[in-house]
Amino acid sequence: MKRKSVLLLCALTTVGAFAQKSVVDDVDHKIGGFGANVETFKSAAKDIAPALENAETKDDAKTWFVAGKANIGVYDQYLVYLQMGKESEIDKPLMGKSLVKAYDCFVTALPLDSVKETNKDGTYKLDKKTGRPKVKTKYSKDIIDILVGHHNDFSIAGSFLYDAKQYKDAAAAWGVYVNMPYSGIAAREKFVAADSVIAQMAFYQGVALWQGEDLKGAVDAFANARRMGYVKKDAFDYAMNCCAQLQDNAGIVALAREALPLFGKEDTQYINIVINDCINNGKFDEANQLVSEALAAEPNSAQLYNVKGVMLENQGNEDEALECFKKSAALDANYVQGQFNAGRLLMKKAMKLQDENDKLTGAAFSRFKAENVIPLYKEALPFMKAAYDLDSTDMQTKRLLGNIYYMLNMDAELEALGL
Repeated sequence: MKRKSVLLLCALTTVGAFAQKSVVDDVDHKIGGFGANVETFKSAAKDIAPALENAETKDDAKTWFVAGKANIGVYDQYLVYLQMGKESEIDKPLMGKSLVKAYDCFVTALPLDSVKETNKDGTYKLDKKTGRPKVKTKYSKDIIDILVGHHNDFSIAGSFLYDAKQYKDAAAAWGVYVNMPYSGIAAREKFVAADSVIAQMAFYQGVALWQGEDLKGAVDAFANARRMGYVKKDAFDYAMNCCAQLQDNAGIVALAREALPLFGKEDTQYINIVINDCINNGKFDEANQLVSEALAAEPNSAQLYNVKGVMLENQGNEDEALECFKKSAALDANYVQGQFNAGRLLMKKAMKLQDENDKLTGAAFSRFKAENVIPLYKEALPFMKAAYDLDSTDMQTKRLLGNIYYMLNMDAELEALGL
């Protein structure tokens, strides 16, 4: 009884193996027949899926080759619909996913598609030059031709998937587009896409990964885009945003240092970040040099004077910092940070003076306050009012302006402020 059970199990296993091989052959025949349509290819892709996991068929190049043809057939048939203007009949997400699935199947098939040639006696045929067994392939040429011919389609597929908010799949499609020309599948010249276009697609891949909340993957994709030649401001800013969400301060600083010589004149956030890093690490000489070089190139930059003011204040030189903030405000009346910092530092000086003389009482304190503290609040008022007018949504500005109104007995203005 036991022997029969073992024999029966062996028989069933053999039948199962043959069944899966039969499925592969049936699917191959089905999609190769005349009149195969999108439903034929969709059915074929579904039918062959178990063979990709079956132990008897998953290591056979033909299994993966046929699966690749079935999936790419879905894409190609929908592409015909697109060319015929039948967009309403197209499942664009399925179209994109089928193309990516086809790629995965084909690249799995390639290393399996190598058979050692044998002599009649079963020994391997040897290459006369290398002495190694000769190897022949059956499907590789067709696979390579299909992939090279569909290279641009991965860009299209990524767009369909991105529009459908399937960001992970969109990133996968664009990743294939980016990597295939340099993967060794075929010579670079076989792919017509320009390096600049591929680099831009690497950036789009990063955006898709960012949208899909794969922040680390997005940072890597943006770095790849820059390495490939997409050296544009958004490739840095998106990456910095991802690093901020990852709380990767070192990554933010590294990106700011990389962007500074390229876009420092356009956006002072980079020099701000680098200088703050210098200050935090006690590198004041480097911070001073960076600001001096930047101001030499842009002597009328309100933003740079504000940066210099922040740097000087952090070094304890508040008088020179105040002059920089005032200069910033004078150079650009619409630059809110210059206005705010000038007003803030004047208030800081006023409060410091008051604290240092808190032992004074009565008439002496009133006189000191009127002669030394109140003038600073009066001087701060136009700066803080300008900052509030430029951005009334900032609560810190609103509170500080309210404090000035209170100290100057401007009750109507304080009431209107709504604090």
